[in-house]
Amino acid sequence: MNRDKKRAVVIAGKRFVPPFNLTLSGEDELLECTDLLRLVPGKRAVLLGRWRGKPVVAKLFYKRFRAGKHIEMETEGNRLLKKAGVPTAEILCSGSVRESRAKALIFEYIHPAENLGAVLHSSRDSGQCRDYLEKLMVLLARMHEAGLRHNDLHLDNFLVQDNSLTKENDLYALDGSALEEIHRDAPLDTGASLKNLAILFAQRNIGDRLPVMELFSVYCAARNLKNRDELVSTLETRIKERRKVRTNRYLKKIYRQSTETVCKKSFTSFALCKRASYTPAMASFLKDPDVAFNLPGTPMLKRGNTATVVRFKVGGQDLVVKRYNVKNPVHGLRLAFKKSRADRSWFGAHLLLEYGINTPKPIAMKEVRLGPFRNKAYLICDYIEGTSAREYFQEAPSKGEKDLPQQILRMFERLESLLVSHGDMKATNIMIHDGQAFLIDLDSMAVHKSKAGFVRARRKDVKRFMKNWARLPEIATLFRSLK
Repeated sequence: MNRDKKRAVVIAGKRFVPPFNLTLSGEDELLECTDLLRLVPGKRAVLLGRWRGKPVVAKLFYKRFRAGKHIEMETEGNRLLKKAGVPTAEILCSGSVRESRAKALIFEYIHPAENLGAVLHSSRDSGQCRDYLEKLMVLLARMHEAGLRHNDLHLDNFLVQDNSLTKENDLYALDGSALEEIHRDAPLDTGASLKNLAILFAQRNIGDRLPVMELFSVYCAARNLKNRDELVSTLETRIKERRKVRTNRYLKKIYRQSTETVCKKSFTSFALCKRASYTPAMASFLKDPDVAFNLPGTPMLKRGNTATVVRFKVGGQDLVVKRYNVKNPVHGLRLAFKKSRADRSWFGAHLLLEYGINTPKPIAMKEVRLGPFRNKAYLICDYIEGTSAREYFQEAPSKGEKDLPQQILRMFERLESLLVSHGDMKATNIMIHDGQAFLIDLDSMAVHKSKAGFVRARRKDVKRFMKNWARLPEIATLFRSLK
């Protein structure tokens, strides 16, 4: 669980900064709120605390005119999950908060536990991951058999409890408010079931761990569904549709204030930063990113007319800072009316990561502006230690990991499926880090609206990539399938 003790819960203008105490109507026992687990400003907060001597999780709802409705939805969803035989946290108490205009639900605290998304991300045990995901399929099958649809299916809405004494790992469903009873005492029909599953399968962190069709087989067995081949075709179509909707929505979200992103906009600048990295040191750095280039001894990675790249640490974070320079007044005039290259890289990195293509994690971007007119810009991303694909294959073509050429070929395949061209596919723009291939330098990346336009751009990408191996035929043969 992500804990954030510094942010305040603001209810009707009143600030509550953990730790703080609340009293529920009709209850004498104080609810001690110690840690802030999740916050949706203006709507709700999830807190860790103690009540009646026990550790609990409290959900506070405080959106005006909607708090009561949210309580009803959570309570009803909790009841429906239990009815379907799906494990979920017990509701211990419900009521209004005396100290503020809010309503609260107190749940049992399931521990030690971690959300399923975090478990899969950190686990290197493929067998364990398979076990978790297969259990998830069985839970979803139970929901659908009970006529229930979960409208917010993602891994963080499921909790893995580690019972070390029994060596069992129980899976719990969370967020009852997202549950909807489509049919009372009747199963969800096949079409609605596949559409609901597509919400989950459209997320890249599922397919990265286990092929979707293997998981679907477990789901079908749990529901005793027939004609799987026909269902698979329909499911694949639904997944593509949902993935497109999900990605478009996400790529709009990365440009505004959200639980994931901090947005700072003024007449003279526009800055975005991942909230997890938005420390006081980062906030200070974003006010004047040029400090990274003016400080003596800063490692220089690239010095060019249009871009300068350095390695720089901000509050302990090891980062790459790329500044897009203005060469002269004419160049500056052209930049004023165009989308900045920092913006294109920010967008491109999020798009690639959403579809499972490795690239350094984007941390922040900033544009220097004068109203709507852009000037120089900055991109900040994670620093990854590694060597370029060109150096890697030149130094040891025979000892190269067998999987690396396949990784690069899969990278080209995924780019093709997205109609995305890189624009400068030099082998130096593919970094090998920890046995994985990472695509970097996304300034010229383009998403094509037409197949014909993409084909032309891809042909250039492939030609530029193969040019790297003109004098290394042994390496060129590894990529001969590229067209």
